[in-house]
Amino acid sequence: MKKALDLFGTILIAFVLAMLLKTTVFALPEIRMSSMENTLLQGERALELKFVYSFLEPKRGDVIVFDKENKKAGFVSNYLKEVKETIDMIRGNASKNHLIKRVIGIPGDEIEFCEGNVYINDVLLEEGYIKGETFADEMETPFVVPEGKVFVMGDNREVSLDSRNLGFIDYKQIEGKVIARIWPLKKMKVIKGLDSNNLF
Repeated sequence: MKKALDLFGTILIAFVLAMLLKTTVFALPEIRMSSMENTLLQGERALELKFVYSFLEPKRGDVIVFDKENKKAGFVSNYLKEVKETIDMIRGNASKNHLIKRVIGIPGDEIEFCEGNVYINDVLLEEGYIKGETFADEMETPFVVPEGKVFVMGDNREVSLDSRNLGFIDYKQIEGKVIARIWPLKKMKVIKGLDSNNLF
């Protein structure tokens, strides 16, 4: 009985610590949609750093994870949320609220779509990572990104559910930054932002 209790205690402590790391440090989200092709494909896993935006603001080109419905709460609420989502994932019921997209516009940027391209502050955005062309859908352009928010889109532009449908994403909705593809191992790769020669 004592051995069983010791084993249970060890497992419980390991789970608590794992959830603490998952809440505050990093996560390994699975790509479940095609909206980030060809940067991230369905079935792959990424490395997300959760603490980055506690110190820095999002930049153009960052690939971020955000909650499309909820804003960040306190530590305890976030911790319990991570526990619930982990249990749901084990049961095969993954959360559909978390999305992975690329930051295209930051506060103050004027964005316009023209002939399948994106212009920021009247400068053509060179995007070697995208698949398809960029259309405004039902948005009216140009528009300006408000303070404390970002405009995001998926790299697979013609199928992505993003700010063109969801609106601007508040900083408080952002959970972390994707810095690498880590699975499958043979396709491990650092996720890059915008080219340094892109005037931004």
